[in-house]
Amino acid sequence: MSMEKTIIYLKAEQSSYVDHEMIHIGDIASVYCGDKKKEEEIRNIILYEFDENKEKEGRIFLSILLVIEKISEQIPCGEVRNVGELDMVVYYKSKNAENKKWVQTAKILFIGATCFFGTGITVMGYNNDVDMAKVFGQLYRTFVGQKPGGPTFVELFYSIGLALGVFLFFNHVPGKKVTNEPTPIQVQMRLYEQDVNQTFLLGASRKGEELDVAGNSRD
Repeated sequence: MSMEKTIIYLKAEQSSYVDHEMIHIGDIASVYCGDKKKEEEIRNIILYEFDENKEKEGRIFLSILLVIEKISEQIPCGEVRNVGELDMVVYYKSKNAENKKWVQTAKILFIGATCFFGTGITVMGYNNDVDMAKVFGQLYRTFVGQKPGGPTFVELFYSIGLALGVFLFFNHVPGKKVTNEPTPIQVQMRLYEQDVNQTFLLGASRKGEELDVAGNSRD
């Protein structure tokens, strides 16, 4: 009598971040199985181990075939169905790795200053290119009927509108978001993260650095 197969569903993530040396299947993928005992066994299967004595940070590239192979060794009667990624990158940073808060603070201040002054220069450059001073003067004459003798309410409304437009575009005001939708920066950061992971994985595959079946790197 043939043994009934155990159906195992995997949803592997493209990238995962861990702070421990042992990389288990549960660290990089969601697992579902009708047999909860086997499901827990699968989550605890070891895929790779970083050497904490040699590296405090690192990354490893894995193929879904390696995951399927490890599961098949543990559960011969299992049938694995992957509904996630085919290739994965795991980023490792040891808990004991030194975190220099002043470095992070300096990075944040540098990025903030760059964005602030860069945006200011861009806006001023645009205003000069289209001669906004002349436009403001024409608007003032249209509404008031006389030539402006200096800064007017038009410049004030323009400045307020520009600030509000920036807040609304980035979907964020000091302290909270305007709506529950992701901001344009968040969207671009996610796209950037995906592009970086894809570049890493493609490079690892071409160089034979990706761990594939039988514990071997792909050649």
